[in-house]
Amino acid sequence: MVCTATAQIKEGTITYEKKMNLHRRLKDEQMKAMIPEFRTTKQELLFGDGTSVYKAVKEDEAPDPFAGGGAPGGPGGGGPQRMGPPPGMPGQNNILYINFSNQKIVEQAELGEQNYLIIDTVKTMAWKLTEETKVVLKYNCKKATLTNARGQSIVAWYTEDIPVPAGPEMYNGLPGTILLLDVNEGDIKFTAQEVSNKLSKKELKEPSKGKTTNRAEYNQKMMSMFNGGPGGPRVIRIGQ
Repeated sequence: MVCTATAQIKEGTITYEKKMNLHRRLKDEQMKAMIPEFRTTKQELLFGDGTSVYKAVKEDEAPDPFAGGGAPGGPGGGGPQRMGPPPGMPGQNNILYINFSNQKIVEQAELGEQNYLIIDTVKTMAWKLTEETKVVLKYNCKKATLTNARGQSIVAWYTEDIPVPAGPEMYNGLPGTILLLDVNEGDIKFTAQEVSNKLSKKELKEPSKGKTTNRAEYNQKMMSMFNGGPGGPRVIRIGQ
């Protein structure tokens, strides 16, 4: 049995590294040569008072190869390649708010030049809990598994030392907070880099910037934009 001495944290901030394998589903070797194999970003989860906020960490770093003119579109390629985030995957300005008390989700999301507020509810996930354990950072974690709607395997390691049913992106519903998560054996990996009991409560609030919509309407708008025919953005989508 793994034993560590940690007090429960009921509010704080978790910083995650998110690593996406961009080559995993690409069959075109020329396309693989044009983009890096992995894309690594940082995101953070703020939690407290039965709520959580999940968003990207803005960093001073090299230009994103998927944004604007820095993308490897190439001659005759029809313009730059863009990374289109799936629903529930925050972009640089997206904010995902969850109230676990009333099961409410509000996601502030950018689509084109328009901001939207997607109103949704927390969905029950069919997690299978196990007694397998390991330590992540200094926290005792237990393993849980899930098969999502696409048939992908999800492996999560969560800690009851942080008694909030939260996790990266839309992954939640466990008896503690997820510190490690693997989607489809390496397609996407989330790794907690730091857990802090520091919290800016002014940021732990429901977002309010954008036009109110629901998930189905937003998905329809997104698909219409991304499949808008010649001249529209070409999108690589990986993940949920």
